[in-house]
Amino acid sequence: MSPGGNMEKKPFPFDPFQDSLIGEKILGLWLSDHKSEKDLRERLEHSLGLGPNLIFFTPNADKQKLMVSYPTEIRKYLESKDYELVQKLLIQIARGYGDKQPALDISLELIEWLLTGFDLDELIKQVLSTIFEFPFDIEFVHRVRSEYIKELRG
Repeated sequence: MSPGGNMEKKPFPFDPFQDSLIGEKILGLWLSDHKSEKDLRERLEHSLGLGPNLIFFTPNADKQKLMVSYPTEIRKYLESKDYELVQKLLIQIARGYGDKQPALDISLELIEWLLTGFDLDELIKQVLSTIFEFPFDIEFVHRVRSEYIKELRG
């Protein structure tokens, strides 16, 4: 504890394949295609420039603020049909940029939002392909959406 009684909070580890429904579905489909979890995890870590066990949840106060501002920003880009800026923003959020920490949890939540609320399969394919360093196809995006929706409907 510091002299003021405040204990410095350590970041809480984020496992995208257990702590995110879309991450869980991506992994499930990856495994069903006879690929290994280790390979997908290593691709993601390499893409993010992070080592094993260095992906963390975004602190709640930051997350609440960002989950208001990012959708507003994305809607603005979508209205002007600037899909490249949406793609760039989602990748930057996942990887971190400037003084911002990597926020894969937020990026995946925004991808879930786009996957279920918009017809942007090509954009989602590009973002997932970049984040996971694998050339996913449109069919993979369709399968992820189908599995995701199945899970939500229970």
